[in-house]
Amino acid sequence: MQNKRYKLSSLAKTHLQNIKKYTIENFSEAQWQKYKQNLLSGFQMLADNPELGRGCNEIYANGFYCPVAKHMAYFTKEDHFILIVAVLGQPQTPQSHL
Repeated sequence: MQNKRYKLSSLAKTHLQNIKKYTIENFSEAQWQKYKQNLLSGFQMLADNPELGRGCNEIYANGFYCPVAKHMAYFTKEDHFILIVAVLGQPQTPQSHL
């Protein structure tokens, strides 16, 4: 079975760069590589099963969120893919970061 697609918004890419920087500075490059794989696997799981997301239309139209690793992924369902809008840590509120 072919995996469905996901795309990262420019904001989500920035969030991943910040996660990478933090992880490398506080843990190691090897830990970042492991965590990155967890995040990417989680994004793919959401692309394959977007119904796992919970709606958050009050934050943005057609918005959904779901935990991925130790972060929360915010996404929208598009015609042939999901768009990962943001990847926020537990203390980050979507109202402040989206």
